[in-house]
Amino acid sequence: MNGSAEMGFAEAVQGRYSVRRYAPDRVPREDVETMVALATRAANAGNAQMWRFVAVQTTEVLAAMRKAVDAAFDDMLTWPALAGRRKDVRAARAYATFFADAPLVFAVFGLPYASRMDELLQLGGLPAEERLRRRQRPDLQSIGAAVQLLVTAAHALGYGACWMTAPVVAFAEIERLLDMEPPAELLALVPVGRPAGRPRRSQRLPLDAVLSFR
Repeated sequence: MNGSAEMGFAEAVQGRYSVRRYAPDRVPREDVETMVALATRAANAGNAQMWRFVAVQTTEVLAAMRKAVDAAFDDMLTWPALAGRRKDVRAARAYATFFADAPLVFAVFGLPYASRMDELLQLGGLPAEERLRRRQRPDLQSIGAAVQLLVTAAHALGYGACWMTAPVVAFAEIERLLDMEPPAELLALVPVGRPAGRPRRSQRLPLDAVLSFR
């Protein structure tokens, strides 16, 4: 196991930051498996473990994924409703394609999840919007918990990572490239590699701005 695998929990959480530039060093399979094994310890609804991970390290596949995202943004530039927002579309593209420069990219997929509670609410005749409000997507919360553990595990092993959803704009083509079929859905990409350059740590709101007691 590479990096500082014995890093304490608080140190790993507080020291983690998003990395968008990577050294080309290949990530050993052992470390790839360790990250995913730790990610799958996430709390999840009904222990359904509705996440699936594809570790992409092949240069040609990463290039094809970037090409798919570029094509999706090219298509957006043709949308009449965005005619006055071309600069914003191009800026968004820059933050959606850097994953392809990493030596490893995790594609995170989700499978459908329906609990007994979901069934009861549907049988009760509640409209979809109200059912969603009463449930708040436990499937996405579960997968989000796994991704957070994934990026934290990467940091603990001495790597940098970035949780990305912008590339999902090209979900259909990326799913095809990675041989993932319905009902699995692409939810995020997580590039991983040794950090290149100095980190840019983002600030957090003070505790009293996000925590209250009653």
